[in-house]
Amino acid sequence: MPRQPLVLIGASAGWMLPTAWLAQFEEIHAWDIDPWAQPLFYARHGRHLKRQGKALHLHTGDGLALLPELVRRMPGAFFWFDNVLGQLRFTGLPLQETSRRLGQIQHQMKGVAWGSLHDRMSGPRLPDHPWPKAKAALAGWAMESSQGQDWLRSTGAVSPWLDHLTEQVLPQGTPVQYTAWHFKPGYAHWLEMGWCPPTL
Repeated sequence: MPRQPLVLIGASAGWMLPTAWLAQFEEIHAWDIDPWAQPLFYARHGRHLKRQGKALHLHTGDGLALLPELVRRMPGAFFWFDNVLGQLRFTGLPLQETSRRLGQIQHQMKGVAWGSLHDRMSGPRLPDHPWPKAKAALAGWAMESSQGQDWLRSTGAVSPWLDHLTEQVLPQGTPVQYTAWHFKPGYAHWLEMGWCPPTL
């Protein structure tokens, strides 16, 4: 994985990012639409990164809207979508348009290294069901496939679950890890994470 620089899209306060992972990069650019993200991100990671001589640039704005410009400006960067793409279905756009936009991400990222952590599905679960271990897989499982249904059963999913429309975000066959996240009592998220080297 490239190590210089890192561009975080939807970084929020960096809740899901270990400082040690961020410190692999000499320069970090983090984008989020929430004006509180900057001070909270700095409070969580800034002092530690500064002590290690890392350059941290926190930006308030829509990193997704700026994506084509950022890719042009920083073709050698590693781009990481930090738990943001699975939230796009809640922006008020028609679901078909949201799905189309999510399907375009991999085309927008051609030529740069990039990755994403995002929700695939979420919903109620059986309260006493054991939590599944993280699972290595290849991106592209459909919810209706035997693999998708097996994963949902392993989480103790109780129908109906919400589709976050991210099935086509990562190119099919990309090595990924699937993880169940205990979002709140009786409710879980199915997370997908993986990264891609630059492609032409």
